[in-house]
Amino acid sequence: QAALHAARHVARDRFTMASCHWPRFARRARGHRWVVSGVGSTVLAACLQRPGLLHADVEAAGLTGTSSSAASNGPSGFPAAGTAASAASVGPVPLQYASGPGGHAASSSSAATSARRAAGQGLRGERIFFWGQRAAIPAAEASGDKAPEGDVREPTEVSWFRRHSEQHGCRWQQLAFGPSFGVARTDGGDLFVWGSVSSRDTGRVFAAPSPLGIDGGKDEVSEGAEPGSAEADLRPYFCDVQCSESAVWALTDQGEVVVWERVPDIVAERLPPGSLPGRNRPRGGVGRYLGGFERPVQRMSIGPSHAAFVTADGDVYCIGSNRFGQSGADPTQQQVAATVRRVEMPRWALPVEMAACGRGHTVAVGAEGQGIAWGDDSKIQLGLGDTRSNGGDERPWEGSRGYLNYLRTGEPMIPPTAIRGSVDSSSLSKAKSTALTKYGEFEPHYRWRPTMMMNIPLEFERQVHGIPYPPPDSLECGDDFTILVVRDSPDWFSPEEASNRLFCCGENGRGQCGRSLQQSQQLFSAIRIPKCSKTFSLSCGSAHCLAALQRGSSKRIELWAWGSNTHGQSAGSRAGIVCPAARVKLPSDVRVEAAAGGFRNSGVICSGGSAGIPGRRK
Repeated sequence: QAALHAARHVARDRFTMASCHWPRFARRARGHRWVVSGVGSTVLAACLQRPGLLHADVEAAGLTGTSSSAASNGPSGFPAAGTAASAASVGPVPLQYASGPGGHAASSSSAATSARRAAGQGLRGERIFFWGQRAAIPAAEASGDKAPEGDVREPTEVSWFRRHSEQHGCRWQQLAFGPSFGVARTDGGDLFVWGSVSSRDTGRVFAAPSPLGIDGGKDEVSEGAEPGSAEADLRPYFCDVQCSESAVWALTDQGEVVVWERVPDIVAERLPPGSLPGRNRPRGGVGRYLGGFERPVQRMSIGPSHAAFVTADGDVYCIGSNRFGQSGADPTQQQVAATVRRVEMPRWALPVEMAACGRGHTVAVGAEGQGIAWGDDSKIQLGLGDTRSNGGDERPWEGSRGYLNYLRTGEPMIPPTAIRGSVDSSSLSKAKSTALTKYGEFEPHYRWRPTMMMNIPLEFERQVHGIPYPPPDSLECGDDFTILVVRDSPDWFSPEEASNRLFCCGENGRGQCGRSLQQSQQLFSAIRIPKCSKTFSLSCGSAHCLAALQRGSSKRIELWAWGSNTHGQSAGSRAGIVCPAARVKLPSDVRVEAAAGGFRNSGVICSGGSAGIPGRRK
């Protein structure tokens, strides 16, 4: 706010408000960090800084002076309050990127890259617990982690990750799962892949975790490289990694996307010799840079069969399957988006802040916090309301419930839909539809054009006050359901006292919505997790979810799970369904740092010692 206030005064002296496009520039600032650098007390530039970049990137881009005064900047590179601006200062300038490999952004200084990598040291944890389907559980004979004989139904630690962390002085930051493989990312930006291959002769054979480089092999990754060394600066630093059905997608700190296709072949190539008798040794896929973006990629979300990317200027790009219009194109004209294509978003929604992918739908959050969705809506997972019929909820006036209501109040019942012609008959309609979209009688239930989602219905406690929920802070998608993370505490609460709620809509046949099994599909409703809690990490698999949360004033981070438990992915005691959400039992001497769910597997990154808030260490 101080940076925006100072820069506005600068622009008022130098330019007119119309020429600076302040309303749009202020919208672009939502969810980002402002950086104001000065020489003495003169403000030189106000830059919109992408999350994940440090102040060194701004200096490397030549936007700050070399003799910046410490008095003009606050802690962590943020401006101190009351910084003066002179008439000779310039207005806000977006952060510029130099051209890098593949035409994407690149830092002009290796010092900036080293600073980014050094900043990641000491985050997350060194221990990882896995459970779920057998095929994606890592196994390493060298560390004593034997291959599981069946599905793992309770959190089990794989000691290979702890040993690697102790030997190389790194910590694990992220996990991702495919159907029969998985990948982990360290705080040094390195990737490690594992998996299994089914053989008719020898059964399922497991490949131990091993480094994943750009060429698909190990020579691109050098274990134990120091963050400030030249070797560490040359290789790409991965800040995000996710999995689809057969590929691994990674995002570098320069805004580039790298894809490894045919990951099962990469896993088969790393099996011990003789593991697959009678079969030719497959050649694994090679990592390639994904092109077609006009600006660096800021965020990405990978679904089972399509992907969405949010660039630095707030545009959304999609690639992959378009059977239900989930890639933003008319499925009657284009069933597959073979290359990245920009999704035509409404002007009022730009710039987009974040996006998430399910199996056949995509959800995004606009500049003003609007929810936008497109793709498959057959399970009402787009959050457009109850689009299964063009009428409202008429159950109180029909059937046995309607008859009991007639006996009690004398209010007449309504005839069945087949007798009165259709549910749209105005003369007999009792309830109007609250859905934002209506489908024809034989029209498929999908939307390939981005459509605004409905507002979250108020819970009973808030209906008295009528205060709507604020825009979602984050969102996640499963195969056919959507979850929004929304703050429910007053805005004057301190960050330590803030709490949030999880709202889910879509398919609930396996308890994915975490509330009850009374409805097979549901509109936005709150998931039954402890109230007055704050969720730090949320992740969804195909039909299950994991949430790491902190209750009230407690300092311990708890792990909760709900949804399908067919392969033990929800850590339930019995196969079937875990609904409502239940707490996952972990050893008492570990601290939960991040949860990860994917397809039919789950994992959690933990650190030893007493429990506490993620990122805070003694």
